[in-house]
Amino acid sequence: MAVSSKLILSGAVAGLLLITGCSKLEQANGGKGYAGKADTPAYETGGGQYSAGGFKAGDKESWKETLDVRAKAQNEYVRTGDSAKAQ
Repeated sequence: MAVSSKLILSGAVAGLLLITGCSKLEQANGGKGYAGKADTPAYETGGGQYSAGGFKAGDKESWKETLDVRAKAQNEYVRTGDSAKAQ
């Protein structure tokens, strides 16, 4: 194979990859848009071995309360007793 034909072939492959990689998602997925699974809100998931105590799946208020308690437990000012700086 001559050098010029290798150059033409590699240019054609690079051009094809560029066109394919830069195509819109709607075109790449047959016009359906995002093909992944739908996201669920964090408070609707739950259970399992990694769920926080007191959190009930599907209850947004208990989820928010659990996050607030966790954030307060991680606040260094509250943990050391200097609650004046905790705000």
